Amino acid sequence: MKLSSVFYKTPKGLDEISTRAHHLPARMRAMLILVDGHRTGSELVALSSSSSEGRKQLTSLLSGGFVQTHAPGRRSAATGPGHGTPAAAADDDISLARSYAVRSLRELLGEEATSLVAEIEQLRTIDELQQHLGRLRAALRAAPDQTRARQFLDQIEMVLD
Repeated sequence: MKLSSVFYKTPKGLDEISTRAHHLPARMRAMLILVDGHRTGSELVALSSSSSEGRKQLTSLLSGGFVQTHAPGRRSAATGPGHGTPAAAADDDISLARSYAVRSLRELLGEEATSLVAEIEQLRTIDELQQHLGRLRAALRAAPDQTRARQFLDQIEMVLD
């Protein structure tokens, strides 16, 4: 595994983000969420709590088929940047971030999350979601589990960075 390579989520990785079907451990899932088609392995490892742990997580995601080091759908060097992949990746990023935020808010706040969830489901860009961070923070002050609420905010901020 070359840490200088850019990492991308595979269909299996996207499935895990949206459904948790593969039951990844929390830290490995957090690493998967950070994979955005722009960050290199080195950048992803640097975001981990420790370098060795980050390498292990990334290696496990790669060997498990959750990530890959070449752009999905890229067939040749002629495809190159600007031929559809970045827009598709941006759409995937907002969809994944939005579904993660919605699911987490429902888990943390229950019925109290209904109006905020409705707003988040209407967001179309990462920038719009970033603009809602203040509202997320304010709403999560009422969450019974403040530890999980802080973890959620930390993860969503890393994804939006």
